[in-house]
Amino acid sequence: MKDAANNYTMEAYPQLQLDQPVTVNGVTLTPGAASGQTLSPTVANLIAMNYLPAGTRDTSQLNSGVYRLRIEKQPAGCVGTACNITGVVYVDQPIRQPGTTNIAGIQVGSIIEKVGGDVVVAFSTTPGNMVGINGVTITNPVSGSPEGVVGARFGFGASGFGRFLVLNDPRNPNFQGDLTVAQNLTIGGSSTFTGPVTVNNTLTTTGDVNVNNCVKLQADGRGGFSCLDPNDLPPGYTGGVRAVDLVSSGNVLASDAPAGFTGNNGKFALLSSGGAGVEAMVKTSGQVAGDRLIPTGAYAPGSACTDAGALARSSATATGGVLVVCSGTVWTPLSTVAAAGGACPLEGQGAVDGQGRQLYCFNGIWNYMTDFLPPATVGGACNVPGAIGYTIVSVGGGSSALVCRANPSGGVARWFRIQDITTSLVFVTAYEVTHGSVVTKPACTFAPGQAVTPIAQLIPKVESSNDSGFNRFVVDSGASWTVQLTNGAGAALSASPSASAIMQVFCYYP
Repeated sequence: MKDAANNYTMEAYPQLQLDQPVTVNGVTLTPGAASGQTLSPTVANLIAMNYLPAGTRDTSQLNSGVYRLRIEKQPAGCVGTACNITGVVYVDQPIRQPGTTNIAGIQVGSIIEKVGGDVVVAFSTTPGNMVGINGVTITNPVSGSPEGVVGARFGFGASGFGRFLVLNDPRNPNFQGDLTVAQNLTIGGSSTFTGPVTVNNTLTTTGDVNVNNCVKLQADGRGGFSCLDPNDLPPGYTGGVRAVDLVSSGNVLASDAPAGFTGNNGKFALLSSGGAGVEAMVKTSGQVAGDRLIPTGAYAPGSACTDAGALARSSATATGGVLVVCSGTVWTPLSTVAAAGGACPLEGQGAVDGQGRQLYCFNGIWNYMTDFLPPATVGGACNVPGAIGYTIVSVGGGSSALVCRANPSGGVARWFRIQDITTSLVFVTAYEVTHGSVVTKPACTFAPGQAVTPIAQLIPKVESSNDSGFNRFVVDSGASWTVQLTNGAGAALSASPSASAIMQVFCYYP
């Protein structure tokens, strides 16, 4: 039993020092001093761990006592590798002379002779302690401290044992110099490195390389970075690199002849920080940004195209140098360069002159857009009465429409705001009416959210009153009005042949 305890202590020494679980032969003991834990393994534990042969009994043949192990870390209060690991294996019942409570001296003496100086015994003179022949003293672990309790000391001191690295040792061996292996190093299982690893020569692997699942280099040549799966590729792509961002301080080249690439041979796409002769194709569902975009081809406006949205240069003389876009299936100029006053081919077409001013095709002639909507200043002089202009736009202030209006009192024509010379009354029609005439209301159209009211105004034409009272109004009948032309007493006005008025009908937009 002592040999088994010694072997267990030797192999589990670092775990016992550090209060860690002990695993041997697939059996794991949890840290602690309770029976079946690391500091008090049972006979069944030692059998399962192969420290004792199968069939070993856990009871002594000398009495009915059970073999028990008690392991301690010394000195008290020690921490980690500073601790010595000592213990005692004992029988938890005293060995007595038959029929008495006295120690069986002959049997105990045989044990001392067989096991040696590590045996400790609770003698009748000091039953509270177990004492060895060399004077070592251990507290009697059996309840009641009976004499005749027998055990054997085991364990090792840290000062000597700590110099060796053993199997399953969790400690850092802290080698102070180089570790040299003269021949090849073969590791059959997996290896774990918790710190930086430097390789000063070629590193070859037949498997994958995985760095925290965020850098993956596969044996099939694919690579994944930024924690992406290297196999997350579009259908039809057999290899590649998956990454969130790709940053290069040099060039990124895709070529059908990369080894012999010169910039003038083969088909290629190149992203470069500089250099001439670089061409590239960028396909994106977002945006493409750069200092300049220089199409290399030239295409005739109006000719067929197949890549909708493609940009190119115009090959037409009249629009040479401008861009054309593949709109639908036809190359269409993005802008036409023309001269004001020149003939234009299509009514309503837009163009720009050599200075970038906007032109508009009207009546077969190119006209400046400012001739149609000239900028104007309220109260400023204008040349063409009836012309429509707009106030000079201020940032965030918008613009309002003006009209060039001749001054009825003389002087030059001036710009007026349209809202200043219009009213909310829109004239519809006029009728000649008499007392009792029924006039249908107009259908005034209006936009959602807009209110509109039909309005009737009566202007006297022929009328006479015998009491000097004149009343002109209408009675609202819903879909129509009934005209009332009465005197002060409410009777119809008189005239020859009858009193009449002019009824003007308006739609009122407040």
